Amino acid sequence: MTGAEEPAADAFARHRVEVPDALASGRPEEVKRLYVHLGEDLEAAYASDVAAVPRLSYPETADVVAGAVPSSARLVLDAGCGPDPAVATAVGRRDGVTVVALDIGLGTVRLARSKAARDGVRLLAVVGDVERLPFRAGVFDAVVCDDTIEHLPDDAAGMRELRRVTSAGGRVVVATPNRWSAQVLVHRLRDLAAGRRPPRAHYYAAQSHLREYTWAGLARLARRSGLRVVGRTTVPWSGGGKWAVASAVTRRAPGRVLSRVLVLLLEP
Repeated sequence: MTGAEEPAADAFARHRVEVPDALASGRPEEVKRLYVHLGEDLEAAYASDVAAVPRLSYPETADVVAGAVPSSARLVLDAGCGPDPAVATAVGRRDGVTVVALDIGLGTVRLARSKAARDGVRLLAVVGDVERLPFRAGVFDAVVCDDTIEHLPDDAAGMRELRRVTSAGGRVVVATPNRWSAQVLVHRLRDLAAGRRPPRAHYYAAQSHLREYTWAGLARLARRSGLRVVGRTTVPWSGGGKWAVASAVTRRAPGRVLSRVLVLLLEP
């Protein structure tokens, strides 16, 4: 293990131990405590070296999500910003834009603010719960939620909150791993061929995900929360060869059903 990897391993040690019991408990407060603790441990590991703060979502996702935020948006919320707030930082580079970066862990929010400042962007950092956002209705021109909805004990409440704080005519962008991605499909086929039948969660992108979605499932959740789908986009895989082919095939329907990440563009 290299020196750069050691802080990350230490920071995630407690998280890996706590996740199985928290998920098995079925108690929302236990699940949320996971991320408060993770923020504390990440801050302890990286407060003196914010340049090395790990990104907790696919690195290719940030540009796609940020690019879906309308250029007219002036007040933007990143709901679930993570310790390396790549989406918030990308949007915050635009002239005349104010970005509020929210996460449930104080340590996470402190790191996010410091990391963005190091990259030349000032964020308004807020500790809060996506299921109960501490903002008045309709205040944001755009809201982004990247790699967060799958962690929420009550995803419907979270989606309703994203809608509530978005202005009429505003934009909500939700990104989350695709349960039916091409990569997952390959792993499933290999397991079937070998006679293995692991549970669905075995294929999730992270141990702590409570669920993962298909395009249809995520769209249903959005509609039931008072949001309408106005667009869909995808996130490519890195590298050439088979990954470049997979990215090209899944960029548009019908191949999009196997895309790496689901990105829905929504409006109230």
